[in-house]
Amino acid sequence: MNGASGSMTNALIDKARAERERRRSGRSRTTALMVLAVLGGIGLLLALTVGGDPNEPPTCDDKTMTRGDVCMIYSSGGGGGSFSYDEMVDRRESSDSVLRGIGFGLAGLCAVLTIPAATRLDPATPWGDPVTGPCPRCGKPNRRERKTTHSVTQGRTTSYCTGIVTLCTCGYSDVRRRP
Repeated sequence: MNGASGSMTNALIDKARAERERRRSGRSRTTALMVLAVLGGIGLLLALTVGGDPNEPPTCDDKTMTRGDVCMIYSSGGGGGSFSYDEMVDRRESSDSVLRGIGFGLAGLCAVLTIPAATRLDPATPWGDPVTGPCPRCGKPNRRERKTTHSVTQGRTTSYCTGIVTLCTCGYSDVRRRP
């Protein structure tokens, strides 16, 4: 085994050990649940705070419109034109409802993803799949294995190394390369 191959093997083993430790410690689940809670909170905040008083008159160029006013909007994207008071109210309410829908959608998605994140990242679930037979080092049937990929980026080139890493609680480790 040459030096580059040995360093990739060690990188795969180190990555697998780190994944096993994150799962065992509960950090993976805690991180996932916190990210989902923050994103869900942002979604609810967006959904519940967007828009103002529906009885408030619309504005055009930061000036309050009155009935009978016309607002000229210039846009290169095709959304421009002249809009009456009622049309400006409709435009405001339309954009508010889209943002409200995005906020509720984000909050709902986070709520739905909470259950799979909590169950799949349970610290009581062991890392990897069991390996039949005893460990060559300790002789106990404690080995588990999992496909692991390590990437190294140098400039615009990214190299990937994939292998099946076998770990035992005694510290034994091995890698079988994937073609």
